Amino acid sequence: MENNYTVSPEKLKGLTVEDVAITPSAVVIKFTDGTFLDIYLDSTQTLKTSTNKLDI
Repeated sequence: MENNYTVSPEKLKGLTVEDVAITPSAVVIKFTDGTFLDIYLDSTQTLKTSTNKLDI
């Protein structure tokens, strides 16, 4: 099963970056409102992006 997600850049405008994690195959950016932007290579080495938000 393949999941594709669309990142809407306009939803990220104005957010403040809290933290960044970088690995050889991914970059994860955490914003102060709990939103995460993931940029990663999938199993076929295709660059993908996704966003999610943790509601605590």
